[in-house]
Amino acid sequence: MTGVARLGVGIELVGRRHEVSALTDALERAAVGKPTGLLMSGDAGVGKSRLVAEAVERAAGSGFTVLVGRCLDTAESALPYLPFTEIVGALAATRPELVAEHVALRHLLPGGLARAAATGEQRDLGQLQVFDAVLSVLDHLTAATPALLVVEDMHWSDRSSRDLLFFLLSRLTGQRLVVLATYRSDDLHRRHPLRPLLSELVRLPQVERIDLGPLDSRESLELVRRLADGGLPEAKLRRIARRSEGNAFFAEELVSASSDGLPHGLVEVLVARIEGLSPTTQRVLRIASVAGRRVSHRKLAAVSGLPDDDLEQALREAAAHHVLVAAHTEQRAFGDDGYHFRHALLREAIYHDLLPGERSRVHAAYAELLAVPGGTGPRGVAEPGRAAELAHHAMAGHDLRLALAASVQAAMEADDREAPAEVLLHSERAIELWRAVPDAEAVAGIDECSVTRWAAWGASSTGDPDRGIALGRRALELAEERGDPALTARIGQRYALRLLDLPGREQEALATARRALALLEREPPSSELAWIHTTLARVLTRIDHFAEAVSEAETALAVAEHLPPGPDSDLDAAKADALVSLAVCAEYGGDPERARQLLGEAKSLARPSGNLTVELRAYYSLGISLLDEGRLAEAGAEFAAGEERAASTGTTWSAYGLNLRVAHVIARFMRGEWDAAEAAAEIAGESVSAVVATRLAAAGLLTAVGRGRFGPVQRRLAELRDSTPVDEQVILLMGQAGAEAALWQGRPDEAARRVREAIAGLEIGSYTELTPHLGRIMLGALGAAAHVEMAAAGLQPVEEATAEAGEMVRIAEQAAVRGLPRAGTLGPEGTAWLQRARAELTRLTGPPDPAVWREVADAFGYETGGTGPCSGPAPVGYRQAYALLRHAEAVLASGGSRPPVEPDLRAAYATATAFGAAPLADALRRLAERAGVQLEAGAPSPAPAGADPLTPRERSVLALVAEGGTNRQVGAELFISEKTVSVHLSRVMAKLGASSRTEAVSIAYARGLLAPADREPARPTP
Repeated sequence: MTGVARLGVGIELVGRRHEVSALTDALERAAVGKPTGLLMSGDAGVGKSRLVAEAVERAAGSGFTVLVGRCLDTAESALPYLPFTEIVGALAATRPELVAEHVALRHLLPGGLARAAATGEQRDLGQLQVFDAVLSVLDHLTAATPALLVVEDMHWSDRSSRDLLFFLLSRLTGQRLVVLATYRSDDLHRRHPLRPLLSELVRLPQVERIDLGPLDSRESLELVRRLADGGLPEAKLRRIARRSEGNAFFAEELVSASSDGLPHGLVEVLVARIEGLSPTTQRVLRIASVAGRRVSHRKLAAVSGLPDDDLEQALREAAAHHVLVAAHTEQRAFGDDGYHFRHALLREAIYHDLLPGERSRVHAAYAELLAVPGGTGPRGVAEPGRAAELAHHAMAGHDLRLALAASVQAAMEADDREAPAEVLLHSERAIELWRAVPDAEAVAGIDECSVTRWAAWGASSTGDPDRGIALGRRALELAEERGDPALTARIGQRYALRLLDLPGREQEALATARRALALLEREPPSSELAWIHTTLARVLTRIDHFAEAVSEAETALAVAEHLPPGPDSDLDAAKADALVSLAVCAEYGGDPERARQLLGEAKSLARPSGNLTVELRAYYSLGISLLDEGRLAEAGAEFAAGEERAASTGTTWSAYGLNLRVAHVIARFMRGEWDAAEAAAEIAGESVSAVVATRLAAAGLLTAVGRGRFGPVQRRLAELRDSTPVDEQVILLMGQAGAEAALWQGRPDEAARRVREAIAGLEIGSYTELTPHLGRIMLGALGAAAHVEMAAAGLQPVEEATAEAGEMVRIAEQAAVRGLPRAGTLGPEGTAWLQRARAELTRLTGPPDPAVWREVADAFGYETGGTGPCSGPAPVGYRQAYALLRHAEAVLASGGSRPPVEPDLRAAYATATAFGAAPLADALRRLAERAGVQLEAGAPSPAPAGADPLTPRERSVLALVAEGGTNRQVGAELFISEKTVSVHLSRVMAKLGASSRTEAVSIAYARGLLAPADREPARPTP
């Protein structure tokens, strides 16, 4: 070929008919007030940018306002809200009146909005204000004209931008708006931070996915033909189309590098392409690659040191060969006079081809340029992200003094922008540099204690309590070294709260809070003193010292009353937290109504205070109060509201954000909302702390077991065991899920072992034999069931199994009597499990008793909001369905006929199939087949299978077995050998489809093959 390849410029879109249709439909819906969120994914180079250009063109042609923001690969610069800064900047230039109405948007504009000193909790409210301002300006904009908002390359997005995108998409109501976000699917490794956001977004009803796959072979060939524009022979076109594997960018690069010596890998293609340019152009491209995907003309000129003519000639050549793309006219109007690489892979290939020394020198040159006076000072950086960019280049250029100062500056800027994740990143880098930089405090302009406190707040706010505690401890040590009692007390109080984020640290939190109080208790009343008392109250409620907790909470309120009246958000937050502690104490004292009244007061104080931790604690406490009373729908609504509040403020993985999510997963499981429970328990591999990962994984086990996904359950249980959990909730969920999975799989001995392990594991913290964990009631019920099944399978003698099952019931009853129910008396869930424990024991101690299982089914009525007896085909809950299975089994084993059990079996089966509870559905089908019950309404009921398949001798053997005879006793009675008895029983079990002798007896009675008589109870394996 001669000349330069067109590289797709100006050619028509190839393929993508379905994707274009989806985009067009979304635009048409938005035009009439039905907003849509679109998530466009695909491998690098597959054609996302080209499809976005098509959407932009169609939207603009239909009168839409088009707003585009791009995420950049800024390495560790972490520029918060970068794409939204671009979007708001465009609005400020074209619709300044809209932006001027929302002061909080100035956080996203050059110059920012400096903020007065505020507590960490108050900063959270500022972030929400930014979110609300962006949503509000879009509401106003789309009231006048429909709009398309594009956020490109979300795989490079910062945490704050991801949170803001979720906020916008979750609040699409009647706006005439399409929000289109793109990301590279091949960049989303297992722990990529975008993955959990995507898992949340796809569940929103207004969000659709557009997954771009490779072009097919026909489309690939058509694209290559258009790119080559007649300049390549047919054989080479086909070869390039085949090697491009449907990736449009690969095809473009292969066409551009088309020569007899085509490279075999894309990187080789890219490097070969660059090597064909002039040496000056290659040098400029290497310098540009160090800056990132985009570089300004001014920076490139300064760092390269080239004369203007030489630089412009090099840039002209790079642009002509479509390596660099100049900023559009409208972008230049907004101050963007630079260039960006046509594709990120192109920039990455050039950057990684640099020699280490060359790379460091160029980074140092960029750092020197960015450090020029005019944009420096504690909060004097005018260019958004300048400090973060400077810190990145200074680190890579090995200028540690400059990297320290810039990191502190970047942390401040991130704080101004309400971006806790970026505060953590930059402040932790500053901490790492502190010991390597002489006179670090003078260089940073701030003390190490303050920087460490920022980092601790950032870690706790973004879901890493382990790091938050480690950083908080270091901050406390630094404060003590300074000899400042007030500062030490303040940091100690916050450190005590962080200790509560991890299980097993309550005593340390108590000691820390008491030390903080000792430093200030003789001082005049203050907000800090009120906070220390309320923190102490919170710790005391956690360890069940309710009387002392009430005293501390009331003292905190009394301290607040002695302070001068006036707005004080920090003091209001302390009062709200004290009210939550009083509510918890009231509930444990048996007054849940008073508790919920106090929680309502706490929420009304916490919201305007900006203290999200206290507000989320109030949501969680109220939800748990309702859950304990069996009011599952109300509890779920409260958890959902708290979750939404946490998600909208970027605190989903904070301590109470996590508590809300785990509790909601469990509440959804109990209500039968299994799809939602399963999705909410999935964290999609996000890089989160061990506490987050283990608690959500444990909560997700319940649904996985119920649906019979035993392989994943076993793997997850193994992972959880390896993490040596100390959280009683994780221990309890592991015991429950492990035992139930083993029971369904016919391994009752393993189920009994898992129950024993969990009971022993729950003796932690304040839980002992004298004050046992209430979860032992449920474990006792499962343990009793395990020993019943062991006896049925011949794994344990009946007498021994009866004694062991009785011990399990005793454990459950002891917990019911000595435990500490939240509302003072045992709630409906504990009562139901206790009744089930006793019912399981009756399967060993007496004749089948349908009445006890009817009581169990009625007790679990809270699952569906019912309060009366459970009967008929009305919807039932999962635990009710299990009880109905046992009830029907007991009826049949007592000599009952099909009609009395048919409604119960149908109701239970309807629940099992609706939930996808495969193991329970299988058990119900087996029992229905034996009883001759048709589970699907409207179909004729079949006769019991096999009218009389047994021979007279087989029936005689089975009758004696039903009376409790062993093989030896049966043989002696019938004058045959013990081995012959065994052969007869094997034939009987084969004919009846039974897996054990007791199951064969149960089937025979259910089908009328034996007359009712005293016998062992039937025990089909669950």
